Amino acid sequence: LVLKNDGSRALLISKYALYCKPYNTSFKDVTWKTCSLRKWLNRAFFNNVFSVAEQKQILSTTVTPDRNPSYSTDPGNNTTDKVFLLSTAEYHQYLALSDAGRCQGTAYCLAEGAKHGGCRWWLRSPCKKIYCAAYVGEGGYIIEDGDHVDNGTIAVRPALWIDLGS
Repeated sequence: LVLKNDGSRALLISKYALYCKPYNTSFKDVTWKTCSLRKWLNRAFFNNVFSVAEQKQILSTTVTPDRNPSYSTDPGNNTTDKVFLLSTAEYHQYLALSDAGRCQGTAYCLAEGAKHGGCRWWLRSPCKKIYCAAYVGEGGYIIEDGDHVDNGTIAVRPALWIDLGS
């Protein structure tokens, strides 16, 4: 889905939940910068899903560690990523007033443990505790209290910016 198009580049998010992965492989305090899901998205996912030509179109993006609006938890530092998760602020900016916040999982995602029907999917924003991350619930609304980062039943909807001129 195209979330934003400024003429030279576009922000995209997967229409479906593609995978079911924990935000972090172990239950501990993490931020977007230090979580295992960020590393997986920008290494294995990026290298295995996109062709070399597609990889060249994907822009390196400064990803800000937006705070969860309900909590003052330190979200960590900026990162530079090719692939990322939306923050709570980006969700509100691009998806809150549409049905696109709700999504279905691919067959692969469902086989990995996502729920049938509407999928829950991770956001990169922290919660009250830094060992939890926010997510979007089955109904398409943000759950700001989040869930434990090692929960493997929440899905992933990758987002990325592409260069429209290449």
